[in-house]
Amino acid sequence: MTISKSLIINVFTGGSPGLWTDPNDTSREFTRSLDPWIKLAKIAERGKLHALFIADHLSFFDTYKGPGNYGLPAKVGKFAPRVDPAIPITAMAQATEGLGFGITFSTVVEHPYHFARRLASLDLLTNGRIGWNIVSSYLDSLGPNLLNGEPLPQHDERYVKTGEYVDVVLKLLLSSWRDDAVKYDKENGIFADPELLRKINHKGKYFSVEGPGITEPTPQRFPLIIQAGTSTKGKQLAAKYAELVFVDGRHGEALKADIKDIRALAESYGRDPKSIKFVAGVFPVVGKTHEEALAKVERAKKFGIPGYGEVGLSAVSGIDVSKFEDDEEVDVAKLSNGLTTLTKNISKKLKKNKPTKRELLDIYTLGNSKIIGDPLEIADELERWVEEYDVDGFNFWPTSFPNDLEAIVDLLIPELQARGIFHKDYASTTLRENVNNEKGKTFLGEDHPAYKFRWQADKSKEEFEASII
Repeated sequence: MTISKSLIINVFTGGSPGLWTDPNDTSREFTRSLDPWIKLAKIAERGKLHALFIADHLSFFDTYKGPGNYGLPAKVGKFAPRVDPAIPITAMAQATEGLGFGITFSTVVEHPYHFARRLASLDLLTNGRIGWNIVSSYLDSLGPNLLNGEPLPQHDERYVKTGEYVDVVLKLLLSSWRDDAVKYDKENGIFADPELLRKINHKGKYFSVEGPGITEPTPQRFPLIIQAGTSTKGKQLAAKYAELVFVDGRHGEALKADIKDIRALAESYGRDPKSIKFVAGVFPVVGKTHEEALAKVERAKKFGIPGYGEVGLSAVSGIDVSKFEDDEEVDVAKLSNGLTTLTKNISKKLKKNKPTKRELLDIYTLGNSKIIGDPLEIADELERWVEEYDVDGFNFWPTSFPNDLEAIVDLLIPELQARGIFHKDYASTTLRENVNNEKGKTFLGEDHPAYKFRWQADKSKEEFEASII
């Protein structure tokens, strides 16, 4: 099988301890030093990977035996401890030239005016290598910690707020400063022409923001827009705004249905459905031989941590699985306020409405997204995924750092390049150009709903404001 696509490949990291009981794993250092972050970036760039896809959570995974049970996630090291992933990006960008950074930022707890400055700052200081993974958060523990004790809004309402939040950030970064507002005219003492700045005057259900934004236009004008939810509301958000969608590789055939749905919805927004790229999260276990790969799997089992999977599954699903025996059925139809599609898709995959706790854990802990083998076997399987599920690439989830990532870069990537399905160098500098494999494509396409928000140099203030009414 030979596919025609050039794959998009990212490495997925949470920036917190991974398989930390493995003596060869050094992920503990991610929360103590910039050095491992720089090492991670350099390994990824050596393989010409498109981006580090950085997950983030703002509070403890404290649903299991909870609520509020922060002790167990701290004990097992499940996404705890954590550092703000925005901090190491500038260090990694300084050490690399083409690697991008897709970073998760929530719309729940930070004011969009403040966030717009942070987002633009990162895009400016990395020369346009930033992507924003838009999430609305799902952990109930955000309420007592970040929402003044108020409960986390219900799932669908979080997406209503998220839609408005994105609109505000788009307006601040695209509609506040005309493309050529910065003059940097030393002779006449004009840094930026004040006539080429404007207020956005946003008034909505959740936010009132006057503007203009405080940052100048960035290399991409707006970072690559990434989205990772496949609930009904998540699909709508992705169809309207996303350029890159992260779909969960654990769910098999559900991937194909989710991708088909989002592409169809994109057309309803007047978008080219193929302008949205999809990357599936998978866990490749790469060995020089098939037997070596199997030995890696068996070795990793020795370092499993009791309770690690249960802590994660409970938090992301919102279902405290401590209340169930291993072979007891869990009624996933009784949806929680967490990631509602997680249990739905597992249910679809298993073709049963009430999977057992054991079945839920097996799929959640990557059991169904592991691809095990030598480089040829894994490359064959990746090509199959592209053909059968219509994905455009992959987020690879290495668990033991740095060995798993080095095996991907040194063994698998050369095989993909030899097949002509992965680039040998970056198309250009910005993340958007590299994801689209198109030099010069630094901004959103004309079919994107946000394209009109950009105040371009050929329009006066009056013309621009008339065009966006």
